[in-house]
Amino acid sequence: MIISSNQLTHFSIHAVDDKVGGIRDILFDDETFTVRYLVADTNTWLPLSRKVVISPIAVTKLDSETSSVDVNMTVEKLKNSPSIDEHKPVSREYEENLFKYFGYGYYWIGPGAWGEFAHPNELVELQQADESDTLHPKKTSNHLRAVGEVNGYEVATTTDNVGHISNFIIDTRSWRIVMLVVDTNNWLPGGKHLVLLPSDIKNIDWAAHSVEVNLSHDELINRPEIDSDRIAEENYIAMLCEQLDK
Repeated sequence: MIISSNQLTHFSIHAVDDKVGGIRDILFDDETFTVRYLVADTNTWLPLSRKVVISPIAVTKLDSETSSVDVNMTVEKLKNSPSIDEHKPVSREYEENLFKYFGYGYYWIGPGAWGEFAHPNELVELQQADESDTLHPKKTSNHLRAVGEVNGYEVATTTDNVGHISNFIIDTRSWRIVMLVVDTNNWLPGGKHLVLLPSDIKNIDWAAHSVEVNLSHDELINRPEIDSDRIAEENYIAMLCEQLDK
């Protein structure tokens, strides 16, 4: 399924035995542009609104008609999972504790976005294997960023700033971010929603709240427009990619 982050953050979360609130935010890896965690809104089902994250490894179904995501765990399992401090970066130590708790294999072991696998669900219960075969060298740098934080960042071309990030387009088969959307309304009245690829991004400057791209002003302005109402259409995103190749 192709879905936008703006849509996904309005989905409810269904555990195997009950509904557990909704998706509050999305954490992604700024190196591979892969969604790593869905941040659950726990206001209605956990005391003190303790923050809980859910890996795509746990997702069994997304339903756009009901705006819901099913996960393969109980409410109790989620309630007792390690919580995060939303004002601090997610550390690798936290991720190790989280993955051990749920019995997942580590995604950072192997060459791909999900280790040796193309799909996150293949990491379920892999951690039950001998840990000496699983750990190997670790990444120590933190590259997890919140979609809710990056939305609104200005886009810095090689010549000037043009628009801001307003959406992320996600392929939920691999949980890769395939496109970002640049809204130029704050730069040009009646502006456009333009396609930006992860490969276009040179740097995300967290202090300056900007996304630096390897495109000139004209190159960005000439990018195809994206119609948010057509994102879920079969082959629509592929068609936009074809336009970029011309």
